[in-house]
Amino acid sequence: MRVGTYNHKYFKSCIKIIQSNIPKYILPSEQFNYENFLLRNSKRYFVFFKANDLVACGGYSFNKTKTKAVLSWGLVHRKHHNKGYGTYLIKYRLNQIKKYHSDIKICLDTSQYTHQFFEKFGFKINKISKNGYGEGLDKYDKVLKLGK
Repeated sequence: MRVGTYNHKYFKSCIKIIQSNIPKYILPSEQFNYENFLLRNSKRYFVFFKANDLVACGGYSFNKTKTKAVLSWGLVHRKHHNKGYGTYLIKYRLNQIKKYHSDIKICLDTSQYTHQFFEKFGFKINKISKNGYGEGLDKYDKVLKLGK
């Protein structure tokens, strides 16, 4: 798998990835938020290729004091689900964070359909919000504490 830093030339491919996950995993209304995210926050956002096919994307950010990292918009094209790309995506981002910050809290939010995937990497449920993303899509806030 080849990893690159996101830039605008990947915009359409990333949009195809989010659209492949609508409506089961992501509500249609979230695509607008994702588009805005891509236009503003590409510093720590990555694209993942199998050969020349962009199959996944995801990133992270830090709070100002670098005591908390947040995983953002981790997406795998639906036709590539259950092939190990999600695992590669999460491990890559966790390793990037650990390289610079070994004692940090890592947060993410996800739905009822994918929250168990993150438990394999040590994430614990912090909060569940019924219909937190919208009707029928619950929001699971999860946390992983690194270090001491």
